[in-house]
Amino acid sequence: MAIFDELKSVANVLREADKIPQYQQILGVLEKLIEMQNRILTLETENKELVESLKIQESLVFENNAYWIEKDSKKDGPYCSCCWDDHKKTIRMQPCGNPAFYSCPKCANKSVKVYPGRDNPPQNFHVHRPDFR
Repeated sequence: MAIFDELKSVANVLREADKIPQYQQILGVLEKLIEMQNRILTLETENKELVESLKIQESLVFENNAYWIEKDSKKDGPYCSCCWDDHKKTIRMQPCGNPAFYSCPKCANKSVKVYPGRDNPPQNFHVHRPDFR
């Protein structure tokens, strides 16, 4: 950053001129600028995470004990309701043998019946099944 380079140049001139109190003031300003830059970076990261969370929240639908993300008139999921409600994390639930039951790999939300009354999921749902080959 240009301001850092300029302040470093001023600090070097002051040090060479043996103006130690002014040199220390410039070093203090540089330290504060670095702290402010780090704070801005932290706030920008938090803002980005919040915006992304809001986008997800707007597309989430709670149905049959799990969350689903609506995309192009299709539902993607299921996502764990406990993980979203507690931590705002979309954790995809995994099938438990019976295609009507799913479990969360991250929390204690186990054997949740996300397709009540059905042995197989409906055709308009996209269910992610990991390929373990």
